[in-house]
Amino acid sequence: MEHSVGNEAPKHPKQAFQVERLAFFSDAVFAIAITLLIMDFKVPHITKDSTYEQVWKQLDDLKLNLGALLMTYYLICIYWMRHHFLYKYIHNYNNRIVVANMIAMLPIIFLPFSTAFLAESAESKDVAMLGFQLFLVNHFAASIAIFAIYWLGMVRHKEMSYEVPVDEKLKFYEQTLFSSIMMLVMFVATLFTTNLTTIELVIVACVILRVISMRLLKRKFGKSVA
Repeated sequence: MEHSVGNEAPKHPKQAFQVERLAFFSDAVFAIAITLLIMDFKVPHITKDSTYEQVWKQLDDLKLNLGALLMTYYLICIYWMRHHFLYKYIHNYNNRIVVANMIAMLPIIFLPFSTAFLAESAESKDVAMLGFQLFLVNHFAASIAIFAIYWLGMVRHKEMSYEVPVDEKLKFYEQTLFSSIMMLVMFVATLFTTNLTTIELVIVACVILRVISMRLLKRKFGKSVA
């Protein structure tokens, strides 16, 4: 049985369930990606002749992997929260939104690989920058893909979602679009220099630009972002 309200198009009785299925599928992808982060950690090889120092050395060798894991775990959680935010407002779907959601999952499943590669490449000065570049590309793709879902579901096909408060909209722009631009700028910087000081200055400049841009947007809309 179809239901309609006023002049709205009839809604399929399973419409809400289908939107939930899309969100649940994405939740599973995020959960698996987080779980796979730990796969790069190997239990130290211990024999009856192993000493405390030897085992501790094997654990110490994992410090770069641990740092990369914690950073990526945090970022995946951020991506999930942004995705969760979108499906707080998206109440309907079309083929474009479904395709965009599936594409957004692609960079998410690559995160365990780029994280492991970043940690391993740090051991070599020749390939350390390559690992950082791959890491940036992966996170740029993840961030911009989630923004694409927002644009399709809340701008291009706004009938598919509820109205988003201006302050929340600005916050989402800051967290996704501006973050994507920062990662892209950092990636371009690494193509021209391998000097860490220069790259750090580029990062600082991006942060300053982000703050200025958000202030201009808040002034334009007369809202504050929490």
